[in-house]
Amino acid sequence: MTTGQDYKTNARRLRDALASEGIAISHAKALELVARQEGARDWNTLAARPNDTKVEEAAGGVPFAVGETVSGTFNGNPAKGRVIGLEETIKPDLWRVTVAFNPPVDVSTSKLFSSERRRIQMVVGADGRSRRLTGTETGVMALNRA
Repeated sequence: MTTGQDYKTNARRLRDALASEGIAISHAKALELVARQEGARDWNTLAARPNDTKVEEAAGGVPFAVGETVSGTFNGNPAKGRVIGLEETIKPDLWRVTVAFNPPVDVSTSKLFSSERRRIQMVVGADGRSRRLTGTETGVMALNRA
C-alpha cells in the first residue's frame, strides 16, 4: 500500500516531467492529479485513506476507509451507504465522515413528515457513532463496516 509520502513524491515527479515538456503546474495541482490517478475525488480524500502505517499508529483507529460500504442507523432509521469522504478533525479520535446513502435515508424524527437525504456529513468517533448530543442513546448516526 502506498503512503502519503509516496503520493507527494509522485506529485513532484509528475510536476518535473510536465515542466520538462514546457507545462508548468503548481504542486497543489500535481497533488490533485495524483489523487485522481489513484481514484480519489481530491487530495484530501486520498490523504485520508488509511494505509498500513496509519492503521498501526491509530490504536483506536480510523473508523472507516474511503470507498468502504457501511450500514447502521440514522435517527433510528436503517441506513446503508458508501464512505465518500473522511477527514481527521482537530480533536483526537474524531473524524468527519461523508456518507452517500443508497437507498436514501429518512432523516426526520417526526411521523408526520419525511425528508430523505442521499448524502450526509457528520463527526463520528472511532466506534462509528456520531458525537452530536440528541438525548438518544445512540446519537444521530451509528454506522459499522458492512
